[in-house]
Amino acid sequence: MSIQEESSQLVRLTRMLKWKKNKKYYAKKLGVSMNEITQLIKKARNLETIKRNELIKTSRKEDYLKGTIESIKTSKFEPSSHKDLAVIHNVDLKKFIITNYWSKLQPNGYFTSSIFCKRKTPKDYSEEDFANFLKSYKSSYTPSEKSKKDEYKETIDAELSIADYHLAKRYVNEYNSINKRVEAFYGIAERLITKLVNVYNLNTIVFPISNDFFHSDTYWNTSTKGTPQDVIAEYDEEYEKGFDVLVRTIEMLKTVADNVVVVLVQGNHDKTKGFYLAHGLEVYFRQEGNISFLRENSPTKYVTLGNTFIGYHHGNCKIDELPLVFATGPKSADYFGKSKFREVHTGDKHHYMAKEIKGVRIQQMPSLSGDDRWHRENNYVNNVRAALVLLYHPENGKCGEFEERL
Repeated sequence: MSIQEESSQLVRLTRMLKWKKNKKYYAKKLGVSMNEITQLIKKARNLETIKRNELIKTSRKEDYLKGTIESIKTSKFEPSSHKDLAVIHNVDLKKFIITNYWSKLQPNGYFTSSIFCKRKTPKDYSEEDFANFLKSYKSSYTPSEKSKKDEYKETIDAELSIADYHLAKRYVNEYNSINKRVEAFYGIAERLITKLVNVYNLNTIVFPISNDFFHSDTYWNTSTKGTPQDVIAEYDEEYEKGFDVLVRTIEMLKTVADNVVVVLVQGNHDKTKGFYLAHGLEVYFRQEGNISFLRENSPTKYVTLGNTFIGYHHGNCKIDELPLVFATGPKSADYFGKSKFREVHTGDKHHYMAKEIKGVRIQQMPSLSGDDRWHRENNYVNNVRAALVLLYHPENGKCGEFEERL
């Protein structure tokens, strides 16, 4: 176990020891052996003793946007390594680098230590860091059996729309937990699909992703254009949690449909992170013959479901112009012209809206996302929080819609 990995484990274990669980529980949580957890508990308790002997005199300054931490602490013990410094100053060496530190013996016999840390950038990760990541990485992929079709049910196509989820957004006046958000997303998707398969057999299901699924796009937790966001999780945790729940959701979809089409709709909050997400998911599912991806770097995508053309755009534009964009697009024009029914699906505004322009129905999808500080201060509040599954008959076009609300 590397110094960085051990210090990170010690920081996590120190927090977990307050739960007063047994060694087996801690070992499972940290992914280590019983022998390793015994040694870690011993070190954590030694360091806790050190921390209890500290004087009240402490100083800590964090610059969230710059990704820096400055900390000063006075204790009876002189830290002898980066590992000691990390635990005493509560710094995770997996995410931060201690670039400067000093320790000084005071006249009263105590030691004052000072550290300056910066958040790691890609160039700060070594081959050893990546090797350690691979050792502990466990894929959540599990093969699943495909459900059997009911000969008495009609077969249709569908679209699962969970737009503008903003996974790590900090809500006002609500409990914020990234894990609860993940489970809520999957639970909503599962309930919508259950409603669907209780009535119909599924041929193809379209699943638009990104579409502001992530709340931030950068290492500094800003939107794509650089606007700072209030978040409940760092960029890496949001990505990992989001990737995992979409894997679970696509796994579920492929058990109920003959074909799954995952469509990348790049949003204004997560344009680049969404592209990486779609690429990662495509690689993850590349052995699955019935799962396909539309993920090129483009603001517009389109599919045809039977006689229906559906164009996709996030909606951060003049949406009334989108029918013409698809009607004249070099790739989409032929499919648009030959289809009997034509629709454009957008998001972005977090509320439901549908209108028709010259026979093209534009449907703006609702959002499950709650209100953050910016929305509250600008009075963009009280929207009905919902997700949809839209149903399409191969000949007669849209034939229904199921909705789940929070």
